[in-house]
Amino acid sequence: MSNKQEKSSTMLWLMPTAILLIAIVIMFIDFYTTSSEAAQNQVEKNFVAVTESYASKVRERLNSIQRTGKTIATVMENHSYKELGLAEETVQALHSQTDAYMVIMANMDGRGVNQDKEWVSLTETDYFEKIKDGTEQFLFLENDGMSGQTAVLCVLPIYRTQGENPDIGGMLLMYYPIGEFDNVIKYGEFEGNAFYLLVDSKGKFMESTAGGGTILNSTELWDMIPDADMRSRVRVRMENGNNDIIKVKDGTTEYRLVYEPIGINDWYMAVGIKENYAVLIQNRSWDNTKNMLIKLVAIVGVFLGIVIVLNTISKIRSNEKNKKLEDKADTDLLTGLNNKLATERKIKEYMSSYPNSQALLFLLDIDNFKKINDTMGHAFGDEVISAIGHGIRGEFRISDVIGRIGGDEFMVFLKDVNNDALIEEESQRVIRFFKDLQVGEYVKYSPTASIGCAVFPKDANDFEGLYKAADKALYKAKERGKNQLAFYGDDK
Repeated sequence: MSNKQEKSSTMLWLMPTAILLIAIVIMFIDFYTTSSEAAQNQVEKNFVAVTESYASKVRERLNSIQRTGKTIATVMENHSYKELGLAEETVQALHSQTDAYMVIMANMDGRGVNQDKEWVSLTETDYFEKIKDGTEQFLFLENDGMSGQTAVLCVLPIYRTQGENPDIGGMLLMYYPIGEFDNVIKYGEFEGNAFYLLVDSKGKFMESTAGGGTILNSTELWDMIPDADMRSRVRVRMENGNNDIIKVKDGTTEYRLVYEPIGINDWYMAVGIKENYAVLIQNRSWDNTKNMLIKLVAIVGVFLGIVIVLNTISKIRSNEKNKKLEDKADTDLLTGLNNKLATERKIKEYMSSYPNSQALLFLLDIDNFKKINDTMGHAFGDEVISAIGHGIRGEFRISDVIGRIGGDEFMVFLKDVNNDALIEEESQRVIRFFKDLQVGEYVKYSPTASIGCAVFPKDANDFEGLYKAADKALYKAKERGKNQLAFYGDDK
């Protein structure tokens, strides 16, 4: 009656506590989902902000070159563009004041002079047709037609007359190395987990670079967007000068790609952040909130645990005490192995649970052990037994059953030995153990053993039968001269 009352009292505490815990867990899951989405949005906003800043820096670099060039072009308006000396000095000054690797002042026929006072002709270049009208513009050049470099070309007209219909007398050309755009990027921003692109609205890479040694397999943006509908969406947004953040894939690596218009032509700055890194950043961004909720749940859990512990602590202590007594009763004091009864019981339990799983039973009998006791003393005999016991325990898996079943006899039961190759391997392991074994601190002694082996369930499907089979194999090993291993049924 008292036990029933105790159980009833426990349930009065457990039920409302459990209901409260369930309610908190549900709220936690809901908050977890909401917070996770908020963290993702926050991280993506940061990605967009970084991309916007890079786009702004690229735009400012090009605008800076353009402003400097316009100043020079304006100065030249008051002079004839045919004044060679002035033209040479002008391009040299412009070259030294900007990051342009080449500056050319040319007439409208495409003939001009560069910063090295060399005459050059633009008529054979791929882009002359696009610039010969003298329109102010930026062009992306895969090859500048002279030095072979990839560049952004800034074209500025030089006017001879102003007014409603100004007369263009020449052009000022400044070539900016595309690789210089790398200098606006902080490669440590995403810890080497991102790539950076200058790309146009047609998906063509103008420049690609990456932190952490990443090399892109793709050659244009569309290669990274396998979904046709997504490609169409990106094309439309780029043509309209809009930004976006999408999922892309380069080879087997997934990225979150942010693209932002630079504000010049249809060019975009794009940053791709590895998806696994983005998820890591999201997790970091709401760790504090998550930890707070975890602590709250932990507090409730601790309260519930205290209730449970107070009702079960006596039983746990009792079980621990019984377990220690059982372990002590099962243990051979000299070797720390299972004693005979424990060894037999554990083997029978395995046979009952896994009747079709192949296993090996080894019986080991120390050769000439009586002689060891008689000539070197019982204390040394005990040292031999102890060394063998502790050594053989470390030789096999903790799940295997190893025991001392007599004064100088050991039993090793190896589980799940399911093929002939493994039988051979484990047999050799037992043999090698005795070949390498030495006992004694001052006097080194190498004990040997006769070993009999039987296979479960091939040789017998119960403990008694298997033991008899292994014992017959042991007797055979002794007949052959000891210090060897014999299998049951092996008459060789």
